[in-house]
Amino acid sequence: MEHKSSDMSAGQRLLILTSSSTGNNIFCTPAIHLLRKHRPSALIGVVALNKLSAEIFQDNPDINHLYVISSKREFNMIADQYSKIICLNTNAIKKLRGIDRPSFLIPEYKNGVPRADQQLSFMADLLNVQVTEEDRRYVMGVPGPGNILSGYDLSPQDVLVHIHLGLGRTALHGWKFFYRKQAGEDIRLWPLKSYVELGRLLRKNIGHCKVVVTGTQNEAYLAKQFAKEVPSTINLVGKTSAMDIFKMMRHIDVSIAHDCGVLHIASVSDVPIVGIYAPTDPVLAGPYPPRPQHHVIKKQTMAEISPQEVYEAARLLIETFPKQSRRSQE
Repeated sequence: MEHKSSDMSAGQRLLILTSSSTGNNIFCTPAIHLLRKHRPSALIGVVALNKLSAEIFQDNPDINHLYVISSKREFNMIADQYSKIICLNTNAIKKLRGIDRPSFLIPEYKNGVPRADQQLSFMADLLNVQVTEEDRRYVMGVPGPGNILSGYDLSPQDVLVHIHLGLGRTALHGWKFFYRKQAGEDIRLWPLKSYVELGRLLRKNIGHCKVVVTGTQNEAYLAKQFAKEVPSTINLVGKTSAMDIFKMMRHIDVSIAHDCGVLHIASVSDVPIVGIYAPTDPVLAGPYPPRPQHHVIKKQTMAEISPQEVYEAARLLIETFPKQSRRSQE
């Protein structure tokens, strides 16, 4: 499982092991695309460690087979069908124990370089190719018809601000674990009162503003509290898939999120993004690739980030990158 020079000739059956995290899995997509670009005839399988994180890979044109596993035994059975295994997430390495076929493990992440770029470089080394600027982008499946917002009473004048309340770990432990036991600690979540104050600022100062909130079902309680305080909230918590989020971004004026999978899904589109970061490093895991319509606010703790500065950043992006202008360039 060492990172050495490798025989990555065309026509092989290549299995890529990813993770249980939506964000970490979307980081993998540029590297998977690079593999497909330079090995167009290879059979590429991808393993995700739960259904939620696997949504990122649904209908991805670079992937032949997508697997969701929950045990080492399942992984071993799938691996028997492939000639080589490429592990793009170090936390998933335990799934490789006992596999005796050629395997390649990405090194631990380094500081100061986006994780997606590090995965691209790792794959480029395996393939002995160069990474181009065009390679530096996330890849998702082609959006189908429909839009999750179509069932709501919206007008062309409405300014839609997306706020994501969720975090992958709350899907595992529930909102109470983070909001009650870890309130004020150095975590990625912003206090609910800050989200509410932000929502009020947006509604008060931006004409025809409606706030769209998303999150996992575990954030349903938080969304209800938010909606009570912020009129006309469109509550989509627990109702969206990764593709729903991706398709929705075409209709959103600005997306606001902490470091989470939904922020990275938004990065696939051209929607303006306000990323709020503490304590994670926005260089490692910020909107990718960096674009002029991406604004990152970084503090030591989330409590130091004020609703006023997030509001001001969001308003400036709405004015600078209007939705109508973005649509005309599609």
